[in-house]
Amino acid sequence: MGTETCCFIDNVVTSENFAARKQRLIRLEPLLLASGVEKVSCTVSITEQLLQRPELSLAELLEDVRVFLRYLKLVKGCSVQHRRLQELGIAAIAISDVCGLDLKENSCFEVLPETALEIADVRLAMPTALPNPKRFLHQGFEEPLEALQQLLECAKLAQFKGLPLNALVVGAVGSGKSCLLAEFLQRNNCNCFYVTASQVLRSHPGETELQLRRIFQAAGSFRERLHPQRPIVILLEDLELFCPLSTTSDAQKSGNALRIAAQLYQLIDELPQQGSDILCLASSSAPGAVHPHARRAGRFGHEISIEMPTEQQRRELFAGIWQEEQTPELAPLLTPALLDNVAQQTQGYVVADLTLLHRQLQQQMLSLKPTPVEFERLLTKSLLQCQPSASRSTDVRVLKLTSGFEIIGGMESLKRTLQVSVLAALQHSAAHARFGLSLPRGILLYGPPGCAKTTIAKCLAKEAHMTFIASSAAEVYSPYVGCAERFVTQIFNTARKNAPCLIFLDEIDSLVGRRTVTNGGGGGSVQLRILSTLLTEMDGIVSAGSGQQHILVVAATNRPDMLDDALLRPGRFDKLIHVPAPDLESRLALLQLHARRMPFHANIQLEEIAARTERYSGADLCNLCNEAAIEAFQRNFNASHIELQDFNIVLARQKSSLSQQQIDSYYKFAARYL
Repeated sequence: MGTETCCFIDNVVTSENFAARKQRLIRLEPLLLASGVEKVSCTVSITEQLLQRPELSLAELLEDVRVFLRYLKLVKGCSVQHRRLQELGIAAIAISDVCGLDLKENSCFEVLPETALEIADVRLAMPTALPNPKRFLHQGFEEPLEALQQLLECAKLAQFKGLPLNALVVGAVGSGKSCLLAEFLQRNNCNCFYVTASQVLRSHPGETELQLRRIFQAAGSFRERLHPQRPIVILLEDLELFCPLSTTSDAQKSGNALRIAAQLYQLIDELPQQGSDILCLASSSAPGAVHPHARRAGRFGHEISIEMPTEQQRRELFAGIWQEEQTPELAPLLTPALLDNVAQQTQGYVVADLTLLHRQLQQQMLSLKPTPVEFERLLTKSLLQCQPSASRSTDVRVLKLTSGFEIIGGMESLKRTLQVSVLAALQHSAAHARFGLSLPRGILLYGPPGCAKTTIAKCLAKEAHMTFIASSAAEVYSPYVGCAERFVTQIFNTARKNAPCLIFLDEIDSLVGRRTVTNGGGGGSVQLRILSTLLTEMDGIVSAGSGQQHILVVAATNRPDMLDDALLRPGRFDKLIHVPAPDLESRLALLQLHARRMPFHANIQLEEIAARTERYSGADLCNLCNEAAIEAFQRNFNASHIELQDFNIVLARQKSSLSQQQIDSYYKFAARYL
């Protein structure tokens, strides 16, 4: 807790920033009463209640301070707080400097009638609604904090006097906007007028506008009458609630919103016209929902963005949260290897999500003292349970996968192709950039039905440590005009927030199809609009540079001839990968995978079954094993193994779902793009 120095035990006079929290009195030290104090300088912290006085002046405030200090024993550096002062609108009085003849280190003094008393500075107490963390984690906030600092420095220069100095801080929900602004205000000891929607919004027309006028007038009177030394900042939390996009669904609500926004625009426009150096800052987690009039130049044209943290920043943030909250006994459990795993598995996480992950981990550790192995298991469990805010606020499903290429039987050539063309590019992005190469934007997987195209896409996301977003035509199409295109845009926006991310479009031929001269209307026009949106979004993927924010689009189809040529050109789907029907070795590997989860009898020769299942797809082989298990169960309810006769019965009646002509057609299509 540290040590606190008090003249009075009742906390009227204490050391600076003292707060009574059940501290224990250790000892009492006597102080000598000094005489001959000539001058006392103090800093007064006030609340907004004081600014409501009609005839407030610095002289009147000085008289109130003198009256309250006259019976107190004071020391240099002490702070005076009392309930009566709070009622007057004074939060605290800090004694900053004392001039006297016989003033010693262990002496106190009184403010006598002949003692000169001056107010060195008047400060507005920091709003209690703003967060006050023990330690500010600066990772990812360096550039926004520097931009705010530059804005403040410009406000002090004469050549910027009369110019609008406003800024809008934007970022995802939970990205740390309030913590950033609180740190900025505390670093510069700013006088902050904190405005929230719950504070000013009223039910009757005109009342909200009155509250806004009072706050801006209070800021102006504070500057003109009390002459503070520190900057004055008006902070608007959640600007989209004050200046929303106008809608025509409810004329009355829309009219109220427009009237409130118009009043706010007027107050902001008047700040530079009055020659005031008052800064007006705002924050918003949905800048798209803010009216364009608020974001124009002269109001909030200067926008400061808090980007999604990178893998390295997530690593440092979680390490800082862990060290701040954990005891010395548990701190070594989070090893550098586990920290790297957390950073890789938390794509799309912001500061609030990492804090929530830490709290969930703490809750699971309450009832036990975990060993390193148990701690790793609890951490993995918490990572699977916690979802980032970016995925909870959208209709798009964001998945974290746990299975890699080991669950795919055979297909070694295909795995090598993906490792060389995709995984190597992502894992060695710096080398690719050195040669002027860019990361792949899109991959098209085509082949017969049931040959694990969807499974390959999921495993690729796991191997590349990317989040996984899957969609199909059934999710995209809507009976309302424009909704399908909006959903496609939403998929890519969600992917950018959760980057690096893999977007998987299943059955893409039914989603976009091929453009012809005859499909000018009806359902074909919807496909054209979706295709146009998809092409635009894929062209907007920034693939050069680091793979930390990369988006990879993987599409699957069993009708590659139905796709538009604009999709198949390089720069969109860079790689067209044929997923063939499994050959003999792949079928054997698939049967061996099924043998791990099913009780096959020792007399079953998997090589023989693989040879008898020519043209079988992976789905056919899975169905073959399941039907054989059902035959064994029907033959004997107490059977413990699947025998060869069960396979023979199923093979006698079950045929392959693929024809040789169908398989050959994919090889012909592959020959066109070699």
